[in-house]
Amino acid sequence: MRRRPRSLGSALTAVAVLGLVCAVCVMHAEDVGKALESVSVWAAIGAVAIHVVTLVMRSDAWRLTLAAAGGDSLSRSAVHSANAAAFVAGALQSQAALPARVALLRRIAGDRAPRPGQILVADVPIFALELCATSALLIAAVLLAGREPWWIAPGAFVLAVGVLLGARLAPERFAHRPLVRGLAILGDRRRRGRLVLLVLGISGLTVARIWLILAVCGLPHGLGEVAWVFAALGIFGLLPLGPGAPPGATMAAIGASSVGGAVVAGLLLSASGIAAVLVYALCVAVVPRLRDLRRPRRGSVALEEPAVLA
Repeated sequence: MRRRPRSLGSALTAVAVLGLVCAVCVMHAEDVGKALESVSVWAAIGAVAIHVVTLVMRSDAWRLTLAAAGGDSLSRSAVHSANAAAFVAGALQSQAALPARVALLRRIAGDRAPRPGQILVADVPIFALELCATSALLIAAVLLAGREPWWIAPGAFVLAVGVLLGARLAPERFAHRPLVRGLAILGDRRRRGRLVLLVLGISGLTVARIWLILAVCGLPHGLGEVAWVFAALGIFGLLPLGPGAPPGATMAAIGASSVGGAVVAGLLLSASGIAAVLVYALCVAVVPRLRDLRRPRRGSVALEEPAVLA
């Protein structure tokens, strides 16, 4: 009974945010039109392509954390299938992605998948490493670009280090708790290095996508602007704003200097993200079937062998 009011509230919030974005577009129609004219088709395709690669890398990172938690037998297709459906749910409402991912992986992999709690906790190392990357980018923006308020950057870094240390020490302190197995990757030297590289790649591609979109929309796209949009996307993504989260993030990060351009940049971030999720989900659904079609059937090979011998 409690879930329905929460779901309804989240949906109404997302609709209200989209309505607000539309109102801003109407109020700044001239600036929005100019920003839209500067966006080329190739730039939009590039933004989608970058995000598709990001989604693939994010699924591989999640597969690493699951393997360390006891999901060694999970196939790559099972993990990507569960994540693809979760990304589709998250494109509409970010809070729906995590429960959908857990339920779908358990349904696809069955007993081979870790426990639901372990699957949930397996996201913590990825989140902590992404927070480290975000704080490092903010610190660079403060030092090199003089962005304010400066105290957000070290605060985010301290939080990230605290989360990482807690996640690293928890398996040793609470080894008797099955739940902490989701954090096992932080003690696995072989997988931990690969996870760090994947998260750095995810963060780097996200920065490149933000830079591209800010540039084509005619907005300032220096290190400071990219860093604050990067951080704002992470914060707004935690709120039940649905597809309206990126426009809200860009307007909050860029400010009132170019409202029309900020809205268009946010809409392009949102649209390219949704398009990338759909492309990724389509590839996950189609590629395994194409592989099956390319494999020769045993019966047809057996029938062809006598003709070859003759």
